[in-house]
Amino acid sequence: MYGTDARTPISELVVDGNEVHHLKTGSSESLVMNGNVTNFRITHNVVHDNNNIGIDAIGFERTAPDPAVDQARDGLVSGNLVYNITSRGNPAYRNDESSDGIYVDGGTRILIEQNVIHDVDFGIELASEHKDRSTSYITARNNLVYHNHTAGVSIGGYDPERGHTEHCTVVNNTLYDNDTSGTGSGELQMQRNMADNIFANNIVYAGSRCLLTLNKSQVHKSQPPVMIDHNLYYCASGSKESTWGESSGPMTGFDTYVQLTGNDRHSRFLDPHFVDAAQDFHLRSDSPAIAAGATEGVPIGEVDIEGSPRVKSGNIDIGCYQTKSRAAP
Repeated sequence: MYGTDARTPISELVVDGNEVHHLKTGSSESLVMNGNVTNFRITHNVVHDNNNIGIDAIGFERTAPDPAVDQARDGLVSGNLVYNITSRGNPAYRNDESSDGIYVDGGTRILIEQNVIHDVDFGIELASEHKDRSTSYITARNNLVYHNHTAGVSIGGYDPERGHTEHCTVVNNTLYDNDTSGTGSGELQMQRNMADNIFANNIVYAGSRCLLTLNKSQVHKSQPPVMIDHNLYYCASGSKESTWGESSGPMTGFDTYVQLTGNDRHSRFLDPHFVDAAQDFHLRSDSPAIAAGATEGVPIGEVDIEGSPRVKSGNIDIGCYQTKSRAAP
């Protein structure tokens, strides 16, 4: 969907209930909103086995001739299943594993929620490929992101000459065993040109390398580009063996990371106690994620990934699932 008319946007477009699969897209995408497109909904689609990005909301590619409206905006990406997406072997990318399950490249005011994304390159990416342009005011919440080849979530420009990621919130997602190709991007990758972003209430369960985050930006405690807190981290090798990549060099150990960066002061490093980490990411009744999430200043929404009510007696669970056993009468 390409909005090429600067005066009249493509508006109120609904893409619902489709299967988009086995495409050879080259440098294009599988399902895309680009240019002057507004108030769109991409819901309940299955996107799989394609050789570039699954779902994309794009801005600033001169699709519409007026930069003021040349960006997909005010949209919803919800309830989609995206899997088996990779650019590896695509002639446009050769051996790069750089395709996203869901990507916002220059879009604004978009809600990404209740999606399941697995076995893609990047799970969710919020960035802008165009210098001095921004992906902004995106909320990614209540998504399940697992077994992806590179980072589960990536924000920020991939080099200093790219655009910005600003006012974006990644909240109440479950990330499990991402970066399966060992790229060093970890579960959460923070790149460059970021401001006023939030990463909170997420379960982050790393794989065998135990690389939880990678931060390529220069971090100043007085004004961090991403406010990171109230998360639950884990890897099988334990807290002391966990790795946190920073621009100044990697850190080992959760306590060391918190002390040196000032991040995650209310977060914990504990086994989230999934029902079955191999296939069922619901929380057991003894999970430390239960009732441990923050609500103040975080747009958590009313329901979890399955539509269960979120706020119960003032408490919410960390991760994409809210335990049903605690439902109010």
